[in-house]
Amino acid sequence: MTAPSCDENSTRIGGLGSNDFVETNSSEKMQYAFTPEGYKPAKGYRILSYIWDAFGKAPEERQFVMRLDFFMFIYSLVSYIIKIIDQSNISNAFVSGMQTDLKLYGQQRNLFTTFFNMGYLAGSLPGQIIITSGVRPSYYIPTCELLWATFVMCIAACNSATPIYGLRFLEGLAESAIFPSFNLIIGSWYTPSELGKRMCLFEMSAQAASMFSGYIQAGVYGSMNGRYGIAGWRWLFIIDGIISFPVAIAGFFQVPDFPNNTRAWYLKQHHRDYAVQRMEVVGRKPIKRLTVKAFCKIFTSWRPYLFLWPYNMIYFGSYTSYFNLWLQSLKNGAARRYSVAQLNIIPTGGNAIGLVMAYLVASLSDFTRIRWPWMVFAATFSLVGSIILEIWNQYPNKVNDQVVMFAQLIAFASSPHQPLCIAWMAESFQDSATTRGLVLGFGNTINYAMSAWMPLVLFPTPEAPHYKYGYKAAIGFCCGDYLGIAAFWWVIRWDRKKKGMVLNAYGLAVERDDLYEEGAEIQNLEMIKKSAPEVTAAEL
Repeated sequence: MTAPSCDENSTRIGGLGSNDFVETNSSEKMQYAFTPEGYKPAKGYRILSYIWDAFGKAPEERQFVMRLDFFMFIYSLVSYIIKIIDQSNISNAFVSGMQTDLKLYGQQRNLFTTFFNMGYLAGSLPGQIIITSGVRPSYYIPTCELLWATFVMCIAACNSATPIYGLRFLEGLAESAIFPSFNLIIGSWYTPSELGKRMCLFEMSAQAASMFSGYIQAGVYGSMNGRYGIAGWRWLFIIDGIISFPVAIAGFFQVPDFPNNTRAWYLKQHHRDYAVQRMEVVGRKPIKRLTVKAFCKIFTSWRPYLFLWPYNMIYFGSYTSYFNLWLQSLKNGAARRYSVAQLNIIPTGGNAIGLVMAYLVASLSDFTRIRWPWMVFAATFSLVGSIILEIWNQYPNKVNDQVVMFAQLIAFASSPHQPLCIAWMAESFQDSATTRGLVLGFGNTINYAMSAWMPLVLFPTPEAPHYKYGYKAAIGFCCGDYLGIAAFWWVIRWDRKKKGMVLNAYGLAVERDDLYEEGAEIQNLEMIKKSAPEVTAAEL
């Protein structure tokens, strides 16, 4: 593509690392411009940019990205936090009186997870088909949120495991919309220098949710247990449901859909045009209506299966949800070492580790604009923890509790792996938004299909905290993850060469016709530098 000329009536459409212009009439001139390569903000903004990338952009782009962050991204975090709280509260309730009250001394805890996973896998891929077939996420996501909030509250009224199985299935069915849908939306609005951090923080909001769930349960148990004759663990489900309803209603107004069809109230027309142009410069294609032919083409290609290799492996090898069962097993003489409140609060230390690692590793990934080395780095923490726990499993008297605690906590540091894998997929498959949505939905279906039975075999509750197969399998999955990363990296390069694609200024593969001419880019870079003054201290 030949770079258009640049005159006084031109509007910049270059991206971070791209420096092209498009001609427009004066009456059509956009209010927003792209940040040129090498742009240096004022010192105050430069310092803040090390914390959050938007501060390092030129004023126009900074305002746009922060608008997205405030209205869309923060809402996605809150929504996902509520989803995880509602999903994981069963674990907190189980060790906070639910097991005793309902006499759940078999595999019921794992079966609660199994039925949830069955509902989740039943809805994950169909949900993405619904969205890519024309239903707006701004309708679909909040409706699902209202439904699952209702199901969560109903669990508080259950007096046996049987109705809980059914409610957990329906809850999983409704919650299946959130994770793949928001990942598709986030990947449709942000550029490579912004995407990794936001993908990681979105998924790591699950860690924050687990922390909040522990604190909520500890607080509820201490202050509400027995109030109005209702047990503390029942109050947890009631309070979680009450919190979920206003968040769900807000979703009808906050979810922006996609750049090419958004009707978000907080985005004016020039914002919408600007968002479309940002994705055009990156090379990310807009979403198109799904057809049977397109569906068959996606699932008869290599793409879903090579992506799922590393994406699923790290999920299969996770053992962090069994941390509180180990804590529960510890005793001082005949008495338990930790109280109910401590059983809920101590695992939040691991969640905090996951949050910090997500931010640091994702920031480094965005800065270097490369994903796979940081995925390898993150997965190594899980591998080290699995090896230590398997040694403890075989020789329990030779590994003290402090080392086991370290191994339980270090696994949380592998948390950035999966969201970076999703960011890598979004950039590798940026020629098809439909592929990005369906592949992630399919990946979640596989995850939850395996989770429907795998915990029963690898981490059976009656065996806790020692497992015959669990930690061995975790080691194997980590090693398989390394192989999957290598295979995905190699096939992406092979496919790019086969199709004759080239790398753009972001290092992403695009068709040659979609790449701006190198000479024109260099010329326009100089023009942008002259026409884009630095931010002054007065702007602060």
